[in-house]
Amino acid sequence: MDLSTSEIFPQIFYGLIVVFVVYVVYLSVELIWKSYLMYGGTRISVYPYTGNLNKVFVQDPSNTTAVYLPVSQNQLTGIEFSYSSFLYVNDSTFANADVGTWSSLFYKGYESGPFPLCGPGVFVGMDRKNNPTLRIIMNSYDTWFNKVDVSQIPVNKWFHLVITMSSNNTVNVYINGNLASKLVLEGTIAYQNYQPLILFPTFKTATPSDFNNSSPDYNLRGLPPGESFVIDGPATGFISNVVYYSYSIGYSEIQALLQAGPSTQMDTQSMILPPYLIDTWWTQQK
Repeated sequence: MDLSTSEIFPQIFYGLIVVFVVYVVYLSVELIWKSYLMYGGTRISVYPYTGNLNKVFVQDPSNTTAVYLPVSQNQLTGIEFSYSSFLYVNDSTFANADVGTWSSLFYKGYESGPFPLCGPGVFVGMDRKNNPTLRIIMNSYDTWFNKVDVSQIPVNKWFHLVITMSSNNTVNVYINGNLASKLVLEGTIAYQNYQPLILFPTFKTATPSDFNNSSPDYNLRGLPPGESFVIDGPATGFISNVVYYSYSIGYSEIQALLQAGPSTQMDTQSMILPPYLIDTWWTQQK
């Protein structure tokens, strides 16, 4: 039976009202929940500058220079934490890069290298289609090597990165406010550590087999067959506004961080802060 115009418009109007009410309720619930988490959680501005220098943020509370990042504790639904930063990766990072070779942006682990602690670690390299790729490594209790890759990342321009470990045991990666990729840790949980957070680590792997399953050292095993993870020192570029949370931040907090942009406080005097988020990179990928 055909509906008249007088019958259709009220239904559309009613539908729009329902959608609006649901949206408001969702935002209200998120705000209340995140307010509760923030009450029991912690926000740490680790690096409120823009620079490209090797930085080591030690975790020893007795050290007067320490920037302590408290681990997630007593969350009602599991381990949660978040990292936010702005990144600027120069194309020179990929000039001589081979597939399976990665450059470091930052990781939380030993100063001597991101093994076996890398929770999390952020690296850039080329995928098998020669696309510039961001790789997130997250340790779990059963293996050090859990990866999340995002290909075709912006190069020679700022982009915003957020990594969250959510209570449903999922590593989420947001690029410029959009969920770019995620990884569910099946049958295990994230492994937190008390080692330093290191920006632009200078570590290089000694040989391509450092982290291979065939390594005679049991502690260096863990790469799946066919996987390669050769580390070739730091990436070339800049990092800005590194923030840590001891809980999983939500949409509203991610958007606020995104809108804040990179820091205008230069840790590297020769750096001229370029504009950011001026193109349609992300929308073109969808």
